[in-house]
Amino acid sequence: MVAEALNLTGGNRSQAAKLLGMSRPTLHAKIDKYNLKIETSVK
Repeated sequence: MVAEALNLTGGNRSQAAKLLGMSRPTLHAKIDKYNLKIETSVK
């Protein structure tokens, strides 16, 4: 779910955290926990 939220938001971690109903630090912890490699897209 974390990876999907980040894909939907173009890698925007703040928006992904809001979408998932969690704080940004919690999202970062989950990214680290699951060793997710996230590419951001600049618009």
